[in-house]
Amino acid sequence: MALTDEEVEGLADRLYEAYESKEPIPPLTEETEFDTEDAYRVQIELFDRISEGGREDVVGHKLGLVSEAKQEQLGIPEPIFGYVAHETVLQNEPIPTEEMIAPRIEAEIGFVLEEDVPAPVTPTDVLTSTKSVVPVVEILESRFQGWSIPSAQDVIADLTSAGGVVVGESHRDVTDVDLKMESVVVSVNGEVEAAGVGADIMGHPARAVSWLGNRLEDVDDGLRQGELILSGGITAAIDVEPGDVYTVEFGNLGSVELRAE
Repeated sequence: MALTDEEVEGLADRLYEAYESKEPIPPLTEETEFDTEDAYRVQIELFDRISEGGREDVVGHKLGLVSEAKQEQLGIPEPIFGYVAHETVLQNEPIPTEEMIAPRIEAEIGFVLEEDVPAPVTPTDVLTSTKSVVPVVEILESRFQGWSIPSAQDVIADLTSAGGVVVGESHRDVTDVDLKMESVVVSVNGEVEAAGVGADIMGHPARAVSWLGNRLEDVDDGLRQGELILSGGITAAIDVEPGDVYTVEFGNLGSVELRAE
């Protein structure tokens, strides 16, 4: 049975309180059972509470669980998605760990769309509609205690663990980069901590974005001109510690360096 509007709002209120207070809470599904559709309803309510301009403030979309291993771990047979809000995009500033609960980072490939991409969407549609591809570092955050995430429904409701986004300065034409073979290495204080290639994202990052375009149609949304689409984490997430310096080096897309404070 679907959650009532009151129940959805109550779950969103709990997550918003954790977001505001920086005091993590137990996973929602420990007390309330709900399905994926309801999880997205909670996510939208939470996003509207957090974002200054509501969904009008969306600068793009983000994907999560783009690997089969992560999907199997949380028991959901598909990726998950959420919104990217304007105020979560960091501009040449350090990661504000004091304003977060337990941040982590992962490297991603971002797509900047030159035009709308109406469903049905193919990977070729994504590539031909992309203005540029950019190096991205996503800062993940969980409102749950100790990153305890027993279900995909918890992750979805919690903004797909959205915390912040850092976009690199290098914008490359999509035809200049073999995205499937694009490599990335993440170093912490000069020591390599994680690595991967674009093929780790559903075989090709454009495939993940095309999946998103088709899935968004189910919620009366879509891929829009000018949006930034985060295609999902290539590397494993790395815990962020104050004072550390993180360097994310892509093979062709450029690099991003950021510091935590």
